[in-house]
Amino acid sequence: MKIIAHIDLNAFFVQCEILKDPSLRGKPVAIGHDSKRGVLSTASYEARKFGVNSAMPVSTAKRKCPNLILIPGHYELYSQYSKDFFSYLRKRFPILEKASIDECYIDMTGKIDEENLEDELFDLQMSLYRVTNLKCSIGCSTNKFLAKMASDMKKPLGLTILNKDNLEQLLWPLSIDKFFGIGVKTAPKLKEAGILTIGDLAKSEDPKVKKILGSQFEYYQSEARGYGSDFVDASSWDPKSVSSERTFQEDATTYEELKDMIQVCCLDVSSELKYYHKKALTIGIKLRTPDFVTKSKRVSLSSPIVEPHELLQAALSVFDKTYKDQPIRLVGVFVDKVIQEEKKEDPDELISSINASLSQGGLVMKGSDLHHEDK
Repeated sequence: MKIIAHIDLNAFFVQCEILKDPSLRGKPVAIGHDSKRGVLSTASYEARKFGVNSAMPVSTAKRKCPNLILIPGHYELYSQYSKDFFSYLRKRFPILEKASIDECYIDMTGKIDEENLEDELFDLQMSLYRVTNLKCSIGCSTNKFLAKMASDMKKPLGLTILNKDNLEQLLWPLSIDKFFGIGVKTAPKLKEAGILTIGDLAKSEDPKVKKILGSQFEYYQSEARGYGSDFVDASSWDPKSVSSERTFQEDATTYEELKDMIQVCCLDVSSELKYYHKKALTIGIKLRTPDFVTKSKRVSLSSPIVEPHELLQAALSVFDKTYKDQPIRLVGVFVDKVIQEEKKEDPDELISSINASLSQGGLVMKGSDLHHEDK
């Protein structure tokens, strides 16, 4: 059996803001624009104690937590910390699949001591914190679904190992709305049919439940019973397109709510493009209404872009032509026609190459490497 881990940075955007301004530590903080119709992208654990969480309207969050500190966000900062996070992990674990800007799956098979698995994972958690200053939760199991569920069980700085011996004890009692992949529209229907927990779904043969889940019934039930894909895709593929989308807790009805979430999606897309050293020549918006009607629109760009603010400006331009003031359940940003970013010549590499080719002696140096009296 494989050893699959899911690593998730805890309240990542807020962590970055605290590293930037330590005075925020221990306070209820959320990322989002301070407006009546704004929406949160994430919240600190202090804020979550008041019932504040991601994708929540700012007005609702402020009612729940009057002392909430709202920060509009510094997305370039988040992108850099994300890069540090993945760079550190890839040095030790080559089979890594990036799930989003702040989470990933890792196939640790053969790279970690199974006999001392918990200690090894704890050491990884602590070393990641020492090197990057970022706190994470780690879930570990034999497949990606169980690893993901495990990482969500204890936060912040949680560590959970799910296996066949503790599956019924740890996973099955969880509420069905905690099931990764089952949406907020489906979970209430399952509860009405008597499926209150993940364990209920694992044991159910009720025709009503099968009708609710349709063709996905056997898939979800199999996952609830502990089965799932253990394939971690770490292939160095050449992406032709990149996308990111978010589903709202409650249907978004205002421009400000949607704009805030589009900004988060643009950060995801920018991070992915930069990882593959790509820029985009086309950008598009995806919108899904509460009745699951999906619309999308794309436009070509006059020049390639990659920075979050560039993507946001272009995405909002498309959004303004697409949005018709209707309630929105899901919003997404996608880019295609991506091109390779021009590689900047490293001066040190160039000088080394020239010196290596010199056959009659001599030495080329950068002016900054000379002593003052030599310049």
